[in-house]
Amino acid sequence: MKLAELLHLPFREHPAAVPGMTLIYTDNHLELRQNNTTGRTSQGPLFVDFLSGSSGYRRLHNSTIRQPLARAVGIKQGFRPSIVDGTTGLGQDGFVLACLGCTVTMIERSPVMAALLNDGLQRALQDRIVGEIIKDRITLIVADTRTVLETLVPGPYTIYLDPMYPKRTKSALGKKEMRIIRTLIGDDQDSSLLLESALKSAENRVVVKRPIEAPPLAGLSPSHKILMKNNRFDVYLTNLAGQDHAHQEHG
Repeated sequence: MKLAELLHLPFREHPAAVPGMTLIYTDNHLELRQNNTTGRTSQGPLFVDFLSGSSGYRRLHNSTIRQPLARAVGIKQGFRPSIVDGTTGLGQDGFVLACLGCTVTMIERSPVMAALLNDGLQRALQDRIVGEIIKDRITLIVADTRTVLETLVPGPYTIYLDPMYPKRTKSALGKKEMRIIRTLIGDDQDSSLLLESALKSAENRVVVKRPIEAPPLAGLSPSHKILMKNNRFDVYLTNLAGQDHAHQEHG
């Protein structure tokens, strides 16, 4: 009931058989369910779990600083940058960066997504190893990133952005989680403005995750790119932003 009041959502003791989305406390976690027109769950549920699933796997098996994400944000041997994850979502990339030793400020403006994320963080705090990582290196802020960046003096070394990808033109749908998130929060219509704010605030760089074939955000050529199979990281060095001298690295 307290969460419903905080999010200004109706509260029900039992899930109602109506279309739409429902936040539900199970015995294990807080989850978001998307219902079809009959009221039955059509997709999901969506929840945050840092101890198992993809986040747990990445912590245990992909903890090298040579991975594309680490290289993109500026991690080097003996150096861990401070990072603002400005479009946190499910928090997976920010969590990986924290596991690699970075202090990460996660910012999420959707109250529902932030509630799911906070639930995942609170449960992970109970783990002996992961709990120490979260306690020492992760801060969650529920707000608009552009507003928060105006208050950060000095700015973070790196600002990481993973805005909602452009809608697919092919018939194949994206991952289940992305479909639910898009339904919940829509497209990031102000992502170009967010990049502009980030470039003014980051001490060293802004990193934008994009689909491999997508144009650069706001049409602004990055300082360099790190390419993967399906995605890429566009890296904007803040003292070079806007200069068209891009080169590429392969992940």
